[in-house]
Amino acid sequence: MKKILLLIFLLSFVVQYKLLAQVRFSAFVSPSVIGKNETVELRLMIENARDVEQIIPPSLKDFIVLSGPNQESSMETINGVTKQYIGLTYQLQPKKKGNFTIGPAIAKADGKVLKTNTVILKVTNATASTNQNNSGFPFSGLSSFDDNPMQHTDNSDYILKKGENIPNKIAKNIFIKVDADKTSCYIGEPVVVNYKLYTRLKSESNITKNPSFNGFSVIDLGQPGSSFYDIEKLNGRQYNVYTLRKSQLYPLQAGEMEAEKAEVENNIHFVKEDYFKNRQGNTNTILEDLGFSGLPADAMQDEKVTLQSKPLIITVKPLPDSNKPASFNGAVGNFSLDAGVEKSNFSTDDAGKFQFTITGQGNMELINAPEISWPAGIEAYDPKVVASLNKQAVPVSGSKGFEYTFTVKKPGTYTLPAVEYSYFNPALNSYKIMTTKPVVITVTVGKGKKIVVQNNLHEPSVNERFSSAIFSNRLWIIVPVALIVLAGLFFWVKKENRKEQDRAIANTEEEIKLNGGEKPRVLFNPLANTEYCLVQQNSKGFYEALNSELRQFLATQLSVPVEIINEKKIAEELDKKGVAVSTSLQVQQLLNDVEWQLYTPFTAENKMPEMYRAANRIVHSFSQRTPINTHV
Repeated sequence: MKKILLLIFLLSFVVQYKLLAQVRFSAFVSPSVIGKNETVELRLMIENARDVEQIIPPSLKDFIVLSGPNQESSMETINGVTKQYIGLTYQLQPKKKGNFTIGPAIAKADGKVLKTNTVILKVTNATASTNQNNSGFPFSGLSSFDDNPMQHTDNSDYILKKGENIPNKIAKNIFIKVDADKTSCYIGEPVVVNYKLYTRLKSESNITKNPSFNGFSVIDLGQPGSSFYDIEKLNGRQYNVYTLRKSQLYPLQAGEMEAEKAEVENNIHFVKEDYFKNRQGNTNTILEDLGFSGLPADAMQDEKVTLQSKPLIITVKPLPDSNKPASFNGAVGNFSLDAGVEKSNFSTDDAGKFQFTITGQGNMELINAPEISWPAGIEAYDPKVVASLNKQAVPVSGSKGFEYTFTVKKPGTYTLPAVEYSYFNPALNSYKIMTTKPVVITVTVGKGKKIVVQNNLHEPSVNERFSSAIFSNRLWIIVPVALIVLAGLFFWVKKENRKEQDRAIANTEEEIKLNGGEKPRVLFNPLANTEYCLVQQNSKGFYEALNSELRQFLATQLSVPVEIINEKKIAEELDKKGVAVSTSLQVQQLLNDVEWQLYTPFTAENKMPEMYRAANRIVHSFSQRTPINTHV
């Protein structure tokens, strides 16, 4: 027993050492000293984690969150060493001056709980520099004409006349426009969508809803909500144009796919025309002399308006079945192939390496390893994947390699057969087949040394050899630990079940009293998996289950296929059934909130009970209108 405990201790020490040596979770603020009305970027970054389940940000109670969390990720391979990171950024504005300490963020990655360092921020009494548009923060305090404005022949856009139709004036001078480089494509063929805010007015704008891209693999082209702007002419009028979000989307399924709406909240400033009546000089001269900041409060009129883009429908065509090669596994684009062995002559004491590299442009991230028919006598291992991709190119370009390690027990001459790899070229509307050449290898008799297969390109270190020695006896460690864990889990589940039964009995007795002694019906819970994940505090599983079960419930209630459940379809079907508009809006808002949690590592555990209650209210509202499957 002492030996087992010692091995368990050594194993945990080695694994912990390896993880700490490879995975880092850090926090940064930039800049570290700002003025009282300036902004700061907080960046949380996890390096070299294989599986990031969750990132919980630090408390930001001393700041106004102007934007975030905005997600970014990157991977690069240099000389066989792969580095990758996932980052979240926030744009913050302090509520007051002083010295602030931002506590550690917490992350769940690779089965471990990680914490960042604390960061220090100093906020002084200094005012912000005039070139606010170069500060890099997304859409807060954005003033369209404070710095280097467009040259107008008059100021009628932001001067408000008495009795003027304000909604019409706003709609004409500030709006969101969404463009796509194509609205019809094949599965796996990229579509670039660009959400832009066009404005001729002075306003502060905040993104309140980023578009969701359900059914697509998404790569953002630049940070969403950048405050840099261009000047564009549209219908003969010049606008300051801000990019809300620009992304390349790779469709994962066929059908009418919707790139949903973006939403921006705007606080627009108008100058009342009456202010200029008894003043010398024209409006242009007065505004040039005073600027907006020099005008008295009674000269201004502010209007708040929320803008939304129109939904964008993309028709995704299935890949043709005719002439589809048997080797096709989803690659779409234009590619070339290179393959070969590291060495063609080695002994039975050595391991061989077969390298298979695809280069080109297309849905590179979704490309899978080829199927290889290994000759008898050769034992091959799962391939190591090495990717070097430029994700800012459209389509994604670069190379993706699969390195197979294999061993041969008997000497002789072996032929590695040709490997076929195929892809679909959307530009040519046809499938293409690439084939490697057969490779002949010669294996000689070795000295009988034990082969240690390494999937790394470097020699094993002392720690790695020590770890390998422990793992070679892993059954002696895993079996007793597993038995201990299972025993503990059994007693814990039994205890929780007893508690749950007691609560259920108490609730039933209470309900019988409220119903005048009548036994209530026990309804089938369409959110059973969601509830289980809530109890287990499994945030990742909770949002996945809630998204799936809520959509399935709505599809059943509305008698439509679950595949076409989206905001537009929900609104149409609920309207047909006479469901209140408020309920329809609640359903759409909840689905949007769930999608936000699904498509970012940032998952809010504190919002789980609130979202579950909201979903329960929706289910309950339907149960009052139409029957749900019941058990009596």
